Amino acid sequence: MARASKLLLVTAASGIAFRSWALDHTVTEQVARKLVEEAIVALGRSIPASQVQPMTSYWSPQFYNFEAVLGQSSGLPALRFYFAVNPWNGDVWNPIGCTLITSSAIEKEQEAIWKQSNFPQQAREALHYQHPGTCDPPDPPNTPPGKNAPKK
Repeated sequence: MARASKLLLVTAASGIAFRSWALDHTVTEQVARKLVEEAIVALGRSIPASQVQPMTSYWSPQFYNFEAVLGQSSGLPALRFYFAVNPWNGDVWNPIGCTLITSSAIEKEQEAIWKQSNFPQQAREALHYQHPGTCDPPDPPNTPPGKNAPKK
């Protein structure tokens, strides 16, 4: 309980300090779409770019949200994949399974985002705690992984 309170205080303090400043420094929807396409590859799937569509999500309205549909033709049931992209650092989440999706291509794009943003290191750590509303936040740095640690 004390750890959760500390996390809330750190998140709130960091969020207040950087949130208003960071609102003007977001990635574009085009970059978010590129990250989703890389996430699809990282998941071992092949979905045409035309089947990746932006969507609105009540649980993560501040994120870029996408739905990717596979198998909609030929009478097959459609497989739907959902993605939420953190607009400040490019983290790609599966908001249903609360997993953070990463690959070397995604990490390369995220490093480019950071270099262009000129965010201080404190902002980088604070913005990493932003997550879809359906998921628990990641554990703070330098703590053993717990139930809140994102799955990679």
